[in-house]
Amino acid sequence: MSEMKIGESAVIKKITALEPVKSRLIAMGIAKGNVIKLLDHTLKKQTWEVEVDNTRVALRREEADSILLEDK
Repeated sequence: MSEMKIGESAVIKKITALEPVKSRLIAMGIAKGNVIKLLDHTLKKQTWEVEVDNTRVALRREEADSILLEDK
């Protein structure tokens, strides 16, 4: 996910995070098959703001790196 450009969307293919981070991501709607859109990120790409199911979520670098995507 960290390779996405602002404004791009993709389908979530897999989440590689370990528990309890994986469960937290799924609870926020970040789950396999959902579409995720990158809204913004900090200059050093330490945090990402994304939208999933019309909900905005802020992710840390480790969380974003654990989300594998496929083109929409």
